[in-house]
Amino acid sequence: MANILIINADTNLKRLIKLALPGMEHFVQHSATLQTACAQSTSSKLDLVINRFVAEDDQGPEDLMELRKTFSTARLIVTAALHDPALEGEKFQRVVRELHIEYCLLEPIETGAMLHTIQSALALPKRP
Repeated sequence: MANILIINADTNLKRLIKLALPGMEHFVQHSATLQTACAQSTSSKLDLVINRFVAEDDQGPEDLMELRKTFSTARLIVTAALHDPALEGEKFQRVVRELHIEYCLLEPIETGAMLHTIQSALALPKRP
């Protein structure tokens, strides 16, 4: 059983994650914003954090840095809704790599891809 925190998820992402976790018994928490999650969460007890990054919400690399800093021992999955994935995707992926975020999925995301990514993330050893 894993402790999972989902941040900034819209209805589609919540449904997708629910479909990706059938039959698995996990403790799943939701937070509306990264700031709320940072203030309320006990980061050391989390196994996985899934954060939806939305470019139009004025989220930038500093939000990803805060995510990694706050949840330093958790495995991270970032889903990204970018204005123009073709133009912004390469820069975004570079930042994700530099911050050692385990997985990044550009929207739209298929259920199978989310299931595989969650299973892969949970199979990784916890970060020191």
